[in-house]
Amino acid sequence: MFIMKAKVISGVSWALVGIAALIFQFEFPSVCILLTFFTVVANYEILSAVGVKNKALIIFSSVPALLIPPATQFDVFDKISIPLYMAVLLYVFILFAVMLAGYPDTRFEHVAMALVSSLVIPASLSTMLKIENLYKTIGDPYTKSICSYLLLTGLLCAWITDTMAYFFGSRFGKHKMAPKISPKKTWEGAVGGVFGTVAVNILIWLVYYLLSKKGLINPFIIPLWAVLIFTFVLSVMSELGDLSASVIKRNYGVKDFGFIMGKGNGGVMDRFDSASFTLPALYFMICVYEVIRK
Repeated sequence: MFIMKAKVISGVSWALVGIAALIFQFEFPSVCILLTFFTVVANYEILSAVGVKNKALIIFSSVPALLIPPATQFDVFDKISIPLYMAVLLYVFILFAVMLAGYPDTRFEHVAMALVSSLVIPASLSTMLKIENLYKTIGDPYTKSICSYLLLTGLLCAWITDTMAYFFGSRFGKHKMAPKISPKKTWEGAVGGVFGTVAVNILIWLVYYLLSKKGLINPFIIPLWAVLIFTFVLSVMSELGDLSASVIKRNYGVKDFGFIMGKGNGGVMDRFDSASFTLPALYFMICVYEVIRK
């Protein structure tokens, strides 16, 4: 009972922090600040989970994790003259040098995970900022309310899919989906997670649509059919993200990546493993739509 109460309290507390960040996102870079904190912590969590002891590797890998979100927020990558791939190559060379200096305690797999935790995860989650700023980078038809809706969709598809999959799987699950990776996950839970998320997102779409009709927010131009396609794709991506994180944890024998989210809630990566797949997928679909629209 105590663990469940602590889990609920910590979960609600972080939810309130996230809601506050979303409310002030257009007046103050609150989402960027919170995301930067999360990416630095996620980098440390992953490296700790895989057994990295090399302090130099942890410190050097923390730098891009710290810089990528604000650089995305303020379009730094579009303003620098040095090709981005050259900067990435230089960073890889530095990590290899750290590996050689720390061998045999520092292995190649540690460098590989450092690249994932310090580049892939921050870049993936930073698409949240790209979606948030669509009203500035693209303009019409994107408004602040539509950007908020899209951002909310990307996050909720990750979190609701997991919740719905657990609900349906615990009640109707019979056929194991990936027993060697996550024994409790079933195909019934996976399907229920997708359709449960579709149902929730339809309700959220109706709320936004009715608010726009009453003139409380800007005109809402996202059709329901697009919401259905987005939700289906993002729910599938969410489950891929969750299973991918489970593979890492199973390979290294850890239950959770961390504990910063509170007792029973794990660490940053335990809460954002699915979102690190859904947010880039959503931004990719938006980019494809823009190419077709133009």
